[in-house]
Amino acid sequence: MYKRTTDRVIKQINPQIFIEKAVRVENNKLYAGVRKYELDGNVSVIAFGKAALAMYAPIKRDLGIHLKRSFLSIPESSPVTMTTNDNSMETIVHAARNNLPDDATVKITRDIVKYAESLTEQDLCICLISGGGSALLCDPIVPLSDLVKTINILTSHSATIQQLNTVRTYLCKVKGGGLARYISPAKILSLIISDVIGDPLNFIASGPTCPVEVTKEDVMNTLSDLSLSSTQLPLSVQSLLNSGHPTINTCYSDIYNLIIASNKIALEIAARAVESEGYKPHIISDSVIGEAREVASELIATLSATTPKDEQYRYLTSEMLTNIQSALSTLDNDLTRLCLIFGGETTVTKLGDGLGGRCQELALAAALQLDRIETRYSISVLASSTDGQDGPTDASGAVVSQKTGAEARKQGLDMGVYLGNNDSYSFFSLLNGGRNQLKSGLTGTNLMDIVFIFVEI
Repeated sequence: MYKRTTDRVIKQINPQIFIEKAVRVENNKLYAGVRKYELDGNVSVIAFGKAALAMYAPIKRDLGIHLKRSFLSIPESSPVTMTTNDNSMETIVHAARNNLPDDATVKITRDIVKYAESLTEQDLCICLISGGGSALLCDPIVPLSDLVKTINILTSHSATIQQLNTVRTYLCKVKGGGLARYISPAKILSLIISDVIGDPLNFIASGPTCPVEVTKEDVMNTLSDLSLSSTQLPLSVQSLLNSGHPTINTCYSDIYNLIIASNKIALEIAARAVESEGYKPHIISDSVIGEAREVASELIATLSATTPKDEQYRYLTSEMLTNIQSALSTLDNDLTRLCLIFGGETTVTKLGDGLGGRCQELALAAALQLDRIETRYSISVLASSTDGQDGPTDASGAVVSQKTGAEARKQGLDMGVYLGNNDSYSFFSLLNGGRNQLKSGLTGTNLMDIVFIFVEI
């Protein structure tokens, strides 16, 4: 059942489906959202992110002769499964090993900028933006190695995507509306798949077509929130912060940013998937954040026979708690199975030297908590990333139940030790021969994470 559920979700969050719903080409005109664009062989495409290839395929097909030039910056692990045009018309570059900007990222970004500066008022530039875009479109003001060091420092201090992208925007020429400045005066249509809670345009891929000013004070406040000092960053970054940011040209063209998919949509698809398995779905929230293991403990605590008071929860809001209790109250002799569905993106503070990701860590912490509580329910928890890669692993997530603790002890696996070492990947690789570990393979998109809690009486 668990694999069927995740397979259904993955199949229906294909970026090509979202593009086909959002864009229509008819009689030499392109329609997207509330906009209409005249087509006359005047369209260029700049695509970057985990979903770039899948987003580009229907655009390329439908535009036909109106498409004059395309650039795609895609993850190093992405297979190219389409027929490519002559190199002078279509450039596809694999970049961003380990989801960090690299030399290939910088080269294609500079090629894109050079081309973008040649566009005129008659041109339409379609930007296809998705998760991972921050690493796949980057031309840093500081040396690349120093930017990467800075990102790693922030990540090691559990920086959120908002905090990471605030600093990235300050240190990069094409973020925070920077790409739009180069494309101007051409018209810009950005079709965006959001991988950020709340869908803020300035944080999705660091907002390359969303004009925003990030100041020195914004960066310093971010560092302070993470208990970091600028002196802990590379010297070039310190120097930039001390001297102030270079003056930015604020001339922009006609920009239309259109979000075509988000975690909320993924949760709706997930709800239909569990309903087909006989569970009554309840979407609780698409805004779950916080330390993965603590979020897991709080989620399981809501199902305990001795549910803590609201003020004892750090990450689950009053609205989430109300929604959970409302859903659980519907269980009776007529309705014996339901599924609580959560979306968002947790974080992991590295305490050990193990291998894992936020979904596997959340699942392991949930198993540990399930092993401790008393409850009248039968409970299973499935946590999965929608991009198919949970942390630096080949797993997408894991599934656990109240039986997991006993199974682990029988197999000589100490859940607390593995969790303490941030080694959830190794734990689930060993548990039951790896059958609790989910491996969907790379999905070619990213709509954050989904957590399913299956509840039965």
